[in-house]
Amino acid sequence: MSNIDTRWIHRTSDALDDAVTRALARKREDLDAIIAIPASERTFLNTIGALEHAGNELADMQQQLDLLLGVHPDAAVREAAQTAIHRIEEANIGMEYDRRLWVAVEQWLAHSEHLEGSDKKLADDTVRDMRRMGFALNDADFGTLKKNVAELKKLETQFETAINDWDDAIVVTKEQLAGLPQRYIDGLTKEGERYRVSLEYPDLFPFMRLAEDDDARRELATKNLLKGGRPNLERLARMIELRQKNAQLLGYATHADFVAEPRMVKTAHTARTFIEGILRKLIPAARRELVALIDLKKEKLNSPRRIPIHFHEMAYWSHKHLREHYHVDDEQVKEYFPLQHVVASMLAMYQEVLGVQFHRVEGATLWHEDAQLYEVVDGATSYGHFVFDLYPRRGKYGHAAAFPVTLGRVERDGTRVTGMIALVCNFPQHTAERPSLLSHDEVETLLHEFGHVMHALLSTGTWQRQNGFGVPLDFVEALSQLFEEWAWDTRVLARLSSHVVSGAFMPEEMQKALIASRRHMVANFYVQQATKALYDLKIHSQPTDALVDVQALADDYRKLQLECEAIEIPESSLFPAGWGHMSDYDAGYYGYLWSKVYALDMYTAFLDDPLDASVGLRYRREVLQPGASHDALALVKSFLQRGPSDTSFLEALGIKE
Repeated sequence: MSNIDTRWIHRTSDALDDAVTRALARKREDLDAIIAIPASERTFLNTIGALEHAGNELADMQQQLDLLLGVHPDAAVREAAQTAIHRIEEANIGMEYDRRLWVAVEQWLAHSEHLEGSDKKLADDTVRDMRRMGFALNDADFGTLKKNVAELKKLETQFETAINDWDDAIVVTKEQLAGLPQRYIDGLTKEGERYRVSLEYPDLFPFMRLAEDDDARRELATKNLLKGGRPNLERLARMIELRQKNAQLLGYATHADFVAEPRMVKTAHTARTFIEGILRKLIPAARRELVALIDLKKEKLNSPRRIPIHFHEMAYWSHKHLREHYHVDDEQVKEYFPLQHVVASMLAMYQEVLGVQFHRVEGATLWHEDAQLYEVVDGATSYGHFVFDLYPRRGKYGHAAAFPVTLGRVERDGTRVTGMIALVCNFPQHTAERPSLLSHDEVETLLHEFGHVMHALLSTGTWQRQNGFGVPLDFVEALSQLFEEWAWDTRVLARLSSHVVSGAFMPEEMQKALIASRRHMVANFYVQQATKALYDLKIHSQPTDALVDVQALADDYRKLQLECEAIEIPESSLFPAGWGHMSDYDAGYYGYLWSKVYALDMYTAFLDDPLDASVGLRYRREVLQPGASHDALALVKSFLQRGPSDTSFLEALGIKE
């Protein structure tokens, strides 16, 4: 059944240049054809629908390039991809910010054509977005905005690339690895008789939790706070300035207000009130948790007085507290989560609950030998493909994310294009001597990210922009956060677990201890999330005519973290420079917590049985399939058959009202 073209992965630099030239020319031709239609002949299909179709091919190409930029092992290919992305972005701005297109849309609006359903939503969203692009501005302001957008696109790509390409590490002796399991040590790169501990996820997080050497942890944590470097901080400052200037031109008080308007939250004030409310309610509990760590540190170090927890110690002492109070040993837990078993079990559960099947596509030549291709089918119907690229490589995107390659839609001729999504992670690489074992956090991450894959592939709308990836950014995470809950249910843990040696399920006592540990440092976790969200809102709520102080960006985050989390990071820290969300979640990081409200509320439908296929199929039909073709709140109400509630969310935060 599988019929997928992967030739785009293997284009030479010249072939890529030619492909971009052809795609740009076709889009220009399509737009010119729309512009040329006489006003009296305008219809929804030949104007609004045609505008949507005109961007599809180039959108596919840009998404493919974004993926290659993040995953291709060859630096020359990544560089060629970045060059092509810059070229497309620059050309796209010239084409899409063409005032003749707005004239065409206004001519169509004059006809007052009656529309319903997804067509009406496409028309409404298109008109709204074109107004937000500045088409109602005078020529001078429109030209300024267009120029700012072009510069901003380049900066955002450079910002992401600088983080992905950042390569730093500490080099330690065998003695400095005390506290870490042998399988971790065996996985490190050796430099002579010493070991290289990088900033990549599989190296960084276990080291910060388990390494007994305080100085080594401090050195590694300090390097991690410098990721991206001063040039990236300067890029971020300029990005904020450009965003603010454009918001002012469009009549918004701040960029945060501009961002909030089309989302569920609607206003920046509502977003900030939501986040500040979380902080106000949770900071006292977070302080009590922190005092518990300080007391543990005092006890273990036999200190006559309390010693503060420093920035590089939080994970270390938190892990010790977890082991002592909940009897959860992360390393023992990992032994029950071999990656290959977890992946196979997860796929089986998603198939069972959502009523689909996944078939491995053999012989596909992708960007790396580790990448694996699968097809999603339901009976005789293909819903597209996904790729697993699960292990770290130098120059690879450093976290976990679902990258769209192609989004499903119906083309002009009525044929359906199915989607393709790449799931990119950085889990420990398995070898013959050292199996890949996941922490419980990593299992939760895998469940979350695959939820994005399913949302994108199972959306069945007509229009590309109404794919699941097109829902508001403060709702899109809810569809994945829902499936995180599987990681906290004994009925699911039994299936996800299989001891790396014996194959036994995780013992019931360990499961119960693990689930009980969900309350461990829960206030601190959500305070950390809310602190980042508040910082994001603050830096995007500055006066629209103000220059952004580069150093203040780093200093303000450091001060806010101290104020909210009571943890002081070094004055040299450049954390915002290495925070990749500043290029794609600008003024929107609050959405992770906002969407959690809806995720936990929707999960109440699964509480009786987390793998209930009847509920899963209803979820697929009522929420996943519509994608962005309906209002997000309407989808939630349709699935729950009631209005939304924040009760489950508040309980998860330990808040009782």
